[in-house]
Amino acid sequence: MAQAPARPRSRPSAPSPTEASGPGLQALLEALPEAFLGVDAGWRITWLSRRMRELLGPRVQPGDDLRKKVADVLGLGKHLRLDAPASEQPSAAPYEHRWHEGGFCFEVSTRPVDGGLLVHCRDITREFQARHELQRVGQLFQAVMEGTTDAIYIKDMEGTYQVINSAGARAVGRTVAEVRGRTDAELFPADEARVNLKHDRDVLKAGHPLTYEDTQRDPDGDMRVWMSTKGPLRDPEGNVFGLFGISRDITQRKWAEDEVRRHAEFQEHLMGIISHDIRSPLGAIMNWSRVLAAGGPAEETARTSQRIATAAVRIERLTRLLLDFTRARLVGGVVIEPRGSDTQELLAKVAHEFRVAFPKRDIVVEHKGNTQGHWDPDRLAQVVSNLVENALKYGPADAPVSLATRGLRNKVVVTVHNQGRPIPEATLPHLFEPFRQGPQQTRTLKMSYGLGLYIVREIVHAHGGTIEVTSSEADGTTFTVTLPRRAPPRKGPPPEPPSPPSHRD
Repeated sequence: MAQAPARPRSRPSAPSPTEASGPGLQALLEALPEAFLGVDAGWRITWLSRRMRELLGPRVQPGDDLRKKVADVLGLGKHLRLDAPASEQPSAAPYEHRWHEGGFCFEVSTRPVDGGLLVHCRDITREFQARHELQRVGQLFQAVMEGTTDAIYIKDMEGTYQVINSAGARAVGRTVAEVRGRTDAELFPADEARVNLKHDRDVLKAGHPLTYEDTQRDPDGDMRVWMSTKGPLRDPEGNVFGLFGISRDITQRKWAEDEVRRHAEFQEHLMGIISHDIRSPLGAIMNWSRVLAAGGPAEETARTSQRIATAAVRIERLTRLLLDFTRARLVGGVVIEPRGSDTQELLAKVAHEFRVAFPKRDIVVEHKGNTQGHWDPDRLAQVVSNLVENALKYGPADAPVSLATRGLRNKVVVTVHNQGRPIPEATLPHLFEPFRQGPQQTRTLKMSYGLGLYIVREIVHAHGGTIEVTSSEADGTTFTVTLPRRAPPRKGPPPEPPSPPSHRD
């Protein structure tokens, strides 16, 4: 009897990867708060941990094809070869993946196991949120750093710039990349670098922020005033690992403060002028007017009229100086009307006027070369008159006052010289500043407010020229005015016609 053919034996199903590794591993994975799932070689899901079942829900069951149900949800397609058996997959490096719902973020990794693959999802939602918040804060900090005009920087303990914003880099005439990794010694002149280093040492020694002001030259060569705050940087254990700095350019603020101070001083001086130098001659005019109204001999009437005229001239002269001073401060200089002029003729005219006013004084005029140019002759006469008046006032009565002018190739020089006691050395640097008192020679001289020499300097500067003074016991005092042949174009509205110069106090 023929033997019947044997029936084919059914192929046993592949065990779960976790089962293949032992029941202890599955129990351990079930107890962990992280999510796991296992697949066999054909990508069929063989096991899901409790946490994974919570995440995937009832729509995913054992036996489902992972590639169809889970691959997109976990982002596996970018990290695994889904067209090859799961058992042949290499271990995938952990990667972050935002969960498709619930705002979760997981670190996903895979590891091959016997006959399949184990997928591991670790919840890093809090880490991701904290990192995201830190990144957001960092972006905000960067936006603040780049949005401010203050210089913000961080240095390490060696004084090397680790962080600096664009405003800070521009302050030293460099880019951010050019400043990072460098020290003050490499970025600043030696004297400024020493000051910065001293401030750094003071901050680290004090152990708390310090604020100070200093002056530094900017890339254009202009001096700037900076107010800086520096403080130590500490790690969580309290150890200092560097310092931060915030520097603000306060040049404009300091300038405004100085302007307020100068304005207050001007008002104070102006009140003094009005109450003293103007009130005195004004009172004399009123008194002599009453005498004149009472009548009297013709000779006495003439003397009274002369006294009234002298007092009026004093008021007119001071008023003109104050007007010029105010114009110079508000407009930024004296306004001039240049035209063809000759300093030889100008000096001769001024000398003649003073010889009439001071017949007992010797005034000498010299000239050499071509002394013609394009200037404002009325304003230059004001300059020479003021300098001659000072020379007569402070020079000995028996010594001559010398006026000289000489023409050079592109300029003309005018000098006014007198003998006598020299100007004090401490006064020379401030001689042309307003409201500076000059040296007093006699008790009869009125207090000088320095407006005359200030206006002289402004007129010379308006012509594009310079004025210098030298003074010594042996050589006397010499004011030297140097003018270009042609004054620069006039700026601003035309001035009012100047009053004739006066030589009386």
